[in-house]
Amino acid sequence: MTVRTLDRAPLPGPSGARTPAPEGLPLTAAQSGMWFAQALDAGSPALNTAECIEIHGDVDPVLFADALHRTVGEADALRVRITDTADGPRQLPLAVEPPGHGFPLYAADLRDQGDPDATARAWMRADAAEPFDLATGPLFAHGLFRVGDHRWLWYQRVHHAVLDGYGYSLVARRVAEVYSALAAGTDPGPSPFGRLAALVEEDAAYRTSPARDRDRAHWLAGFADRPEAPTLAGRTALPSRAAVRSTAHLAPERTDRLRRLAGSVRATWTDVLFAAQALYLARATRSEEVVLGLPMMGRMGSVALRVPGMVMNVLPLRLTVTADTTFAELTRQVVLGIRAARRHQRYRYEDIRRDLGLLGEGRALVGPLVNVMPFDYGLTFAGARSDAHNIVSGPVDDLTVNIYDRAHGSGLRVDYDGNPALYGQHELTAHQDRFLDLLARIADRDPHLPLGGLALATDAECERVLTEFNDTAVALPPTTLIGPIEARAARTPGATALVSGTEELSYAELNARANRLARHLITLGVRPGALAAVALPRSTDLVVALLAVLKAGGAYLPLDTAHPAARLTAVLDGARPVCVLTDLAGRAALPAPSARGVTAPAVVALDDPALREELAGLLPTDPGRALTPQHPAYVLHTSGSTGTPKGVVVPHSAIDNRLRWMQDRYRLAPGDRVLQKTPTGFDVSVWEFFWPLREGATLVVAGPDDHRDPARLARTVREQGVTAVHFVPSMLQLFLAEPGAAECTGLRHVFSSGEVLPRDTADAFHRLLPGTALHNLYGPTEAAVDVTHHTCEPGETGPVPIGRPVWNTRLYVLDTAGRLCPPGVPGELHLAGAQLATGYLGRPDLTAERFTDDPYGPPGTRMYRTGDLARWREDGSVEYLGRTDRQVKVRGQRVELDGIEAVLASHEHVAAACALVREDRPGDPRLVVYVTPASADAAAEAGEPDPAALRAHVAARLPEAMVPTAVVVLDAFPTGPNGKLHRAALPVPGTAATTAGREPRDAREAALTRLFAEALGLPHVGVDDSFFELGGNSLLAARLVARVREDLGTDLAMGTLFQAATPAAVAERMRAHGTADEAALGTVLPLRPAGTGTPLFALHPAAGLGWCYTALLTHLDPDQPLYGLQARGLRPGDDRPRPYASLDEMAAAYAERVRGVQPHGPYRLLGWSAGGVLAHGVAVLLQEAGEKVELLAMMDAYPADQWRERLGTVEADALAALLETAGCATGDTPLTREAVTTRLGAADSAFGTLPAATLDTVVDTAVRTTALTRGHRHRVFDGDVLFFTAAAPRAETWLTRDAWRPYVTGNLINRDIDCAHADMTRPGPAAEVARAVTAHLGEKS
Repeated sequence: MTVRTLDRAPLPGPSGARTPAPEGLPLTAAQSGMWFAQALDAGSPALNTAECIEIHGDVDPVLFADALHRTVGEADALRVRITDTADGPRQLPLAVEPPGHGFPLYAADLRDQGDPDATARAWMRADAAEPFDLATGPLFAHGLFRVGDHRWLWYQRVHHAVLDGYGYSLVARRVAEVYSALAAGTDPGPSPFGRLAALVEEDAAYRTSPARDRDRAHWLAGFADRPEAPTLAGRTALPSRAAVRSTAHLAPERTDRLRRLAGSVRATWTDVLFAAQALYLARATRSEEVVLGLPMMGRMGSVALRVPGMVMNVLPLRLTVTADTTFAELTRQVVLGIRAARRHQRYRYEDIRRDLGLLGEGRALVGPLVNVMPFDYGLTFAGARSDAHNIVSGPVDDLTVNIYDRAHGSGLRVDYDGNPALYGQHELTAHQDRFLDLLARIADRDPHLPLGGLALATDAECERVLTEFNDTAVALPPTTLIGPIEARAARTPGATALVSGTEELSYAELNARANRLARHLITLGVRPGALAAVALPRSTDLVVALLAVLKAGGAYLPLDTAHPAARLTAVLDGARPVCVLTDLAGRAALPAPSARGVTAPAVVALDDPALREELAGLLPTDPGRALTPQHPAYVLHTSGSTGTPKGVVVPHSAIDNRLRWMQDRYRLAPGDRVLQKTPTGFDVSVWEFFWPLREGATLVVAGPDDHRDPARLARTVREQGVTAVHFVPSMLQLFLAEPGAAECTGLRHVFSSGEVLPRDTADAFHRLLPGTALHNLYGPTEAAVDVTHHTCEPGETGPVPIGRPVWNTRLYVLDTAGRLCPPGVPGELHLAGAQLATGYLGRPDLTAERFTDDPYGPPGTRMYRTGDLARWREDGSVEYLGRTDRQVKVRGQRVELDGIEAVLASHEHVAAACALVREDRPGDPRLVVYVTPASADAAAEAGEPDPAALRAHVAARLPEAMVPTAVVVLDAFPTGPNGKLHRAALPVPGTAATTAGREPRDAREAALTRLFAEALGLPHVGVDDSFFELGGNSLLAARLVARVREDLGTDLAMGTLFQAATPAAVAERMRAHGTADEAALGTVLPLRPAGTGTPLFALHPAAGLGWCYTALLTHLDPDQPLYGLQARGLRPGDDRPRPYASLDEMAAAYAERVRGVQPHGPYRLLGWSAGGVLAHGVAVLLQEAGEKVELLAMMDAYPADQWRERLGTVEADALAALLETAGCATGDTPLTREAVTTRLGAADSAFGTLPAATLDTVVDTAVRTTALTRGHRHRVFDGDVLFFTAAAPRAETWLTRDAWRPYVTGNLINRDIDCAHADMTRPGPAAEVARAVTAHLGEKS
């Protein structure tokens, strides 16, 4: 390859070249925008522009270089550098030397390369990625490549701050003129270029002219409402340093058809292309209004037309696109819009954004930029024709569609340039192919037909969606929900069917109980097609009742007696069940019927002794029934947009399909155990109840309130050997944060649905339970629980999809015109197939609205409009994107915001209401309602609407999930420039917590107010403030319970919080039933007395309390008993004991306590800090008595040798350690017993909950125990020691575990724990300790 490299160093320019004034010039408005963009990322090449002109003929490279040099000399706008000065950025003149002496030209003969064109283009792409240095220049570069005997490529790269597309054409035309003249030996003639100074002057004059004011008024009037600018990516990102490009061509015959179409609607073909792009964008983003970017030359006068500089502008082209609009009408909008924009094209894009206030919000003004270039340079170089090819077009914020007509009858070239932060290559190419397909169909279609008839998807994409993605047909026998359960009971009568607390039922026992009740229900009129309401807490009776209704042929309808009476009345009046199955407590909570002519249903109280006696006399065999798969199996009520619940009727065939698919997919076996914890009013409960009973597995029924408490759920999962469980994602997050969750390793399947499953949650799940499968399911109540499934895999990235359709189910993602959306394009998700509900109970109007004819399925089939926004992924799975309406999910429950607003608007003091879900704290969505007063007169008479009264108004009519956590009263709703409600401007709800009121009366109340405030995200909570009135919910309650357990050492039941919702009430419960009772302060603390394993004895640290070891419980084997050994005299009223004379005496007393629980070994001992030293002493004494010690574990405990030099500081050290353990800063508390006792009593920790006498004993014990351990003379323990080192840096750098080696015959097995000494028994470190102890014992056995 022959290469000639020409230097790039700038040297003095040639004679006759015009240069800018020495002091330089200010930038034009267009240049300023480019300079600022470059300043944000000085090393970015994003503002480079580059093109290549292909010359078909012979070129003299020396003459060509001369032509380039002369042209640059004439264009003073090119010969500048831009630098920042005290007066702002200025463009200074830059001298340029002739070719060979610094002119930036690279020349090469590539004919000896295998593919000269590819080599040249690779060089061009690499050069285009080189950033310019604006301050030094030059801001242009050239390349000349010979790629054939008679073919050359001329390449030029220029920074966008000095040249735009029109400027390129001026430069290229002048180079062709000069070269042709030089080749002919003639004078090129005078330069046609204007001067840069004139361009700057003209730009400055415009900025202060009335014309600019008129232009500004035009754009502000047209965009005063600040419309959203939809984009194909659906999000924004900063421009990247390079764009991703896809290039395609529209064939000449199709181009000709577009031209004819344009003529038929009295437009140009460029107008048609804008209209087509608007249609594509509107359909792909489900928007009826789009804003395209319209590049404009910006050259309104003769000066700008002659200067090859940077003048171009981008303006917004706003268009309305509806399904009823015709293409002719849309094109006419384009024509008029471009015409108006041309008249006002000099007003800058940046200024419009600034005027509209979009800069601070980071909002875009336009969506895709459509750059149509309906011209070709048409250049000849000494008779050789040429073609222009774009290489780089400049920065790409989102998407730029460049369309070129090079006027050679070769059709159109279409380049899609995308921001790689928003578009991948495949995605970009798919959009481009789809757009070209749409163009072809537009060209062949009558432009006066509505646009709704044009689908976005290609024929191939439609076929792929309908056949490949929806290939779900599976032949199934016609069965019912109950039939397989009865068959299973006949096959495995002795197997365990149900576990509920301490009660267990075999399949035969459960079947017999349900059969007897079913026979009774039949006498009440329960039969196929009839409804029976069930209002029972989670229990054995609940399961029996559900089975009995189904066995009688009826459909069950769950009722929650905790719901407001008005809602229960509405459900009962609308459903008219034959009977209500409940208990005696539930019977009292049932409302009387309100509708005229409605007969009250029979009430069946299952705990009524008379009924139990009657049932005992009925046959236990399966009753006969004329039940078909088409009969209803259950009716579940969901929220309605008017506040009235709507009942969804689900037939047996639908839920049977769902459960058969689930079994095929997840293979439940007789040894599996499924946890039933979802309330019966929610559809997940259906498979929880019936899937295990159909397959011979065991149904484990959680306690009535356990679904709210992650700690209890974790315990149930472990203790009951649960292998399958469901969580809504928000509850799954809390479960994973619960220390006991890590021990739930027996789980095979965890299912999640009801909300979006965050990727972070899935990742956390895989880290904590790597051997358990996590399945993300999706489906509305109207389609038998779930219709899609996705199993999460470790290492996946991006949003978790809702997956693929289940058996005999079809998914359609449809646009606003009801047309199929291709992969990647959002639309409304519609469902079809075997799992659809029959409809809404007693609501044929609503059923017809939501269940419509299926145009893509077999004749006579229906589809259900979910209202969910979704899109297909390329792999055939579906990604959930949100809602098309105002329905939301709160803690997994469907909530209709319109329904809440309707209820509040019915209040006499409310004029209007606006409900929304706010997430002001990540992971904590809250339902908030804003209201305005009914009128000034009403407000004056009755006062402002009371938020608490309004919440009560809602609570009396809607279920708990629909009661707002806050009601905010506003004088008026904020509105945008268009007069519409501006939801984003609604204020963050202020705290309703009291700032007055009484002070906490003790440390326990003070600690609880702090923990309440933390959980609620409030700065302060009063002792008498209600947790739930301040915005608390079940998820926040679970967090609060966990913090109380962690900080105060109290296992507070979730139910307690619902019964005692204020810090004061909780503190009172804790005083009555909590930590400071006799057992908690005894010398032997039975942390877990039950279990078949050898007990583990944990010896107290210096303070004498063993409460710190509660953190071990959830991580030890469930069969591992655990006892804490505590100091004497802790209970109030105890006589103060005689102090121990030595640690040996103390150890002997503790050894006796151990033997009192467990008379003989092998023994297991553990101790933290001073407790570790004490454990070593007890172990030695037990061995000397002839007993075996199989575990001695010491948690960051060090022998007396290491402390002997600090005997004089015992009391100060002990007191400082106490403060550190309590989480109190030591710097502001004198290290005296009195001061430390006072400080501990006021602490927000377990110490603060102790009676004064006990606290005195604790302080005294800490000092005495520290003194005994430091004066002790150790004897030798015969065996290994399991040691845990607090690995965080510490002040006592001399401490080393190796100091134990003289006192241990075996190995010193160390485990580093990443924490400080004082944190060893916090939940995280304690979990590591417990797991290591369990593993160590397992290895020894």
